[in-house]
Amino acid sequence: MDSAHASATAASLDQATIDSLSAHVAILDDAGTILAVNAAWKLFGATNGGGEGDGVGANYFQVCDRAVDDDPRSRASEIADGLRDTLAGVRDEYVVEYPCDSPSERRQFVLRATRFAGEGSTRVVLQHQNVTVHRAAEEAVLLRGQLLDTVDAAVIALDTDGLVTAWNRGAELMYGYRSDEALGRVAARLIVPEASLAFTPDAMSDLRAEGRWEGELVLQRKDGTQFPAYVRNATLETVGGGVTGYVGVSIDMTERLRAERDLRSTRDYLRAVTDSMGDGLCTLDDRGRIVFLNARAEELLGWTTAELAGQGLHEALHHLGPDGSPVAAEDCPLVEARGNRSVARIEDDVLVRRDGTLLPVRQVQTPLETDDSSGGFVLVFSDITGRKRQERDAERRLRDLSWIERIRQALDEDRFVLHAQPIVEIGTGRIVQHELLIRMLDEEGSTFAPGLFLPVAETYGLIGEIDRWVVRQSIALAAEGDAVELNVSAHSLSDPTFYHYVDAELRRSGADPTLLVFELTETALMRDEEAALRWIAAISKRGCGLALDDFGTGYGGFSYLKRLPVDYLKIDIEFVRDLTSDPASRQVVEAVVGLARGFGIKTVAEGVEDDETLALLRELGVDYAQGYGIGGPAPLSETIKAGEPCRT
Repeated sequence: MDSAHASATAASLDQATIDSLSAHVAILDDAGTILAVNAAWKLFGATNGGGEGDGVGANYFQVCDRAVDDDPRSRASEIADGLRDTLAGVRDEYVVEYPCDSPSERRQFVLRATRFAGEGSTRVVLQHQNVTVHRAAEEAVLLRGQLLDTVDAAVIALDTDGLVTAWNRGAELMYGYRSDEALGRVAARLIVPEASLAFTPDAMSDLRAEGRWEGELVLQRKDGTQFPAYVRNATLETVGGGVTGYVGVSIDMTERLRAERDLRSTRDYLRAVTDSMGDGLCTLDDRGRIVFLNARAEELLGWTTAELAGQGLHEALHHLGPDGSPVAAEDCPLVEARGNRSVARIEDDVLVRRDGTLLPVRQVQTPLETDDSSGGFVLVFSDITGRKRQERDAERRLRDLSWIERIRQALDEDRFVLHAQPIVEIGTGRIVQHELLIRMLDEEGSTFAPGLFLPVAETYGLIGEIDRWVVRQSIALAAEGDAVELNVSAHSLSDPTFYHYVDAELRRSGADPTLLVFELTETALMRDEEAALRWIAAISKRGCGLALDDFGTGYGGFSYLKRLPVDYLKIDIEFVRDLTSDPASRQVVEAVVGLARGFGIKTVAEGVEDDETLALLRELGVDYAQGYGIGGPAPLSETIKAGEPCRT
């Protein structure tokens, strides 16, 4: 082989050698001229705007100078100086890392220049290696390490045999072992107490089967102390799914559990305090929704916290006023106070109980400020039912005192009058007698209904004098031949002198006692039954009639029929008023009529308002009737004095 051919072969071999390198390679002479480049150099130049040609023959120093002109921040000038030092023999090798960004990505390269001083002139072999991926990987590893060392948790990596392969700063702090002490050792022997080792195989079995396991464990430090921890383990797998090891993250739960215990203790303490309160307490969130009721609030309202939680206070408990009328949210003082976060105090208010009844309350609503700025409100309310009752009683007593004085003056000045209501025989329509009803006059002559003054007179012992006044007037009418019916109070039935007063008036006036009918109620009989029975027996023996009022509404009415000389049963208005529309009322009236006939007693229907009811009463066999449909109470001058005397 001739020398020319051998030289060509050697050149081809050299080119093939440098073309096999992944780095971008160029060979420079001592003047910086590019003598040769490899394939990677050519490809990089073609794909990164290098233009035509491969750069062979160009001066690399001039290329560096142009780069500085294009970008003053470029390190090209520094690189050129390093290459000149290498060519001059100042250094045998020059290495530098520099950025080489493209429009689409950030890149990092390492330049390595090696001086070659063989036969002939000096040469420099120049290599540019793209280390972008390598640097990114290094940064990622570094970042992960830094992150693992900053997290407030122990992170431990194990191989498939359970030996420690990674031990972060958190693990050092938590368990007390340095990284170099832990690496290569069995993790379970380091951190799992003897008592918990039996559990470890089951946990590892679950980890292998599911790929992860988490739960609470008691773990152990280097000094032997133990602590509760929350542990989460996961397997490390290859791309193909094979297990290469395990990683575990553990968190010391000591402070958290202590905080939870403290919180429970505080909560229990507050619950004990609130449940011992005599007032109701309700907490609300910042939108006025119910969060909690204490025991007293649940007792007063009939609701539990679970039933009301999440409901608006106004809609659930505060939508009615003291008089029972609806209250709109925009008119509610509690809603208004919540809007401007002010204190609301209401001395006389109501809350709605579960059964729909109203609970009188005094309440105070106060804004609640919390550390997390979530806000809310506390409503404390007191049951003022007793106070309201006392107020009503005081008002009633004041009214009663006023009426007592009026009644006394009316008795002294004879300012009572009688009205009369006719009682007719249903079969003939004839007025057979009148029921006498008392009225009281004031100084100007205005009339007071008996419901205004008789209850006061009964309560404060004045009813006896009024009964005697009525007896005098009634007997006077009977002396004129008028059949009348008068009411007697329980007080007079219990008064042992009352019969003697009636008897004396009858004797004095000469009136026919059969024209008098005394009307009694079951309530009056029950007050002092023994005394009442004695009076009834005496008055009946004297010849006066006896009517049992409100029959059918009490419990003892039927038994009285056997024991009392009753002449009339007065059927209560409750059964007469709806007689034409309610079959039940009709059944009661039929039963009373049948019962009365069996005892030989006449029946009187009260509260007859219309002809239809009167006709039905006639059909059912009722003897007498009274009511506004027949004639209402009116002064004697318009009733008894205006017509002929009447009697049964």
